[in-house]
Amino acid sequence: MTADVLLLPGRVRTGDPSQPVAEAIAWRGGRIAFVGDQAGARALVGPATCVLEAPGACALPGFHDAHVHLTQHGLELAQVRLDDAATLDEGLHRVAEAARGRPAGAWVLGAGFALQRWGVATLRREDLDRVAPRHPVLLRSQDHHSAWANTAALALAGLDATTPDPAHGTVVRDADGAPTGLLLERALHLVWDRLPTPDAGALAAALDAAAADLAARGITTVHHMAYEPPSYWRALASRASRAGGDAFPLRVWAAIPHAVLEHAAAIGLAGGQGGDFFVVGGAKFFADGALGSRTAWTLEPYPDGGTGVAVDGPDVLRERFTLAADAGFAPVTHAIGDAANRAVLEALEATAPRWRAAGLRPRVEHVQHLHRDDVARLARLGAVASMQPIHLTFDAPSVRALFADRIDRAYRTRDLLDAGAVLAFGSDTPVATPDPFAGLRAAVRREGVDGAPLGPDQALTVAEALRAYTAGAAYAIGREARSGVLRVGADADVVLLDHDPVDDLDDLAVRATFLAGEATFGAR
Repeated sequence: MTADVLLLPGRVRTGDPSQPVAEAIAWRGGRIAFVGDQAGARALVGPATCVLEAPGACALPGFHDAHVHLTQHGLELAQVRLDDAATLDEGLHRVAEAARGRPAGAWVLGAGFALQRWGVATLRREDLDRVAPRHPVLLRSQDHHSAWANTAALALAGLDATTPDPAHGTVVRDADGAPTGLLLERALHLVWDRLPTPDAGALAAALDAAAADLAARGITTVHHMAYEPPSYWRALASRASRAGGDAFPLRVWAAIPHAVLEHAAAIGLAGGQGGDFFVVGGAKFFADGALGSRTAWTLEPYPDGGTGVAVDGPDVLRERFTLAADAGFAPVTHAIGDAANRAVLEALEATAPRWRAAGLRPRVEHVQHLHRDDVARLARLGAVASMQPIHLTFDAPSVRALFADRIDRAYRTRDLLDAGAVLAFGSDTPVATPDPFAGLRAAVRREGVDGAPLGPDQALTVAEALRAYTAGAAYAIGREARSGVLRVGADADVVLLDHDPVDDLDDLAVRATFLAGEATFGAR
């Protein structure tokens, strides 16, 4: 037998405990055919073998991003980016620049603002009116759980002092009851749902842009989290299934909104259906909101006395976890606050006979704040802790300001791992950058954007963090036999880095990414 491709880096970190380090790997037909020393690998060279020599480089299993909103990531690549705007004035300047390049009446969209980062208590529509007087403007917060709209956008949505708050949402108002422009949780949909719907061509372009961006970061598999319109799902399922056009450079595991479970069950749609490149996965729930919007559901109150928002409450979780299990979908639940995480664990305990009998692996998404009594509980249940270490960097100031008496509950990665929980790491893009290197540094160094540490006792080693981006994430979607590891028979999903991240996490660069043995970035 000869190989299609022989890769000879300086080092191979396989993720396989039985052979953690090797000198070379080779693949044939999209699967790993050899892992070992260079002499053994060269014996597989034939007339058609492509030999890639990369001395000093390091090959790893391709990264997973275990929590993405893929289509929205692609769309936002072309929108106003505020995630690195340091001040309100800088953010307003970017909006003004974007408006200057658009015809009057065209929407200006963007995302990434954070009240804590800007040092402001609230936002007002008048500021947006001043810099974009001829355009409707809608900007989503960094956590995407709130939005900031100007007067033109509110008017197009018919939103005024008489508009009631929607369920699980708040229209922030001034003393006269008029909307200030800040919309919390489901209230943002009062404007968002009035936006022009991207057509098929725009969605395809967004998906291709998103996939190319992630492939360039060494990512080969994403777990898509359903919080997008049905037209986005249709476009994603078609494109990722490689229906027409060039091959899509990612594998996609996609959750559906739990609200459509009855419809899915009625037509026989179930988790696990699909193919090697696109597969239907879990059912997505929301137990609460987000910390940045003060809507994360907490056991003890915030300094202002509130305890956040329970979105899908305990009764809903219990009832519909059972429905999800019976329909073949793993429960996949957003939970930020410690009360939300406890409610999810209680619902999983109550429904365990159903989802265990179905062979499902429930996931808790984010697990940002966890009471000490619930750490071992999560591990004992066998739920996957799907976390985004990069969020720690921008959440750290809010955690210190809001939860000074319970900082030890934030991002308990070390405690969860030591308790036996499986960690699956991702980014929640476009909420945060999908850069795995930034996520690795956050998990290992536990530093906020200000450089101050947050819970350094919860730090992971580089090898542990890498496992959460590879084998742990693969386990979360039932692909641990073929993904997240480089061993004979596994998928040839490989990333080649310019140096070994275990030696140095700084200045890492992706030299090439391969999916099923084909280059999706770099070497071709």
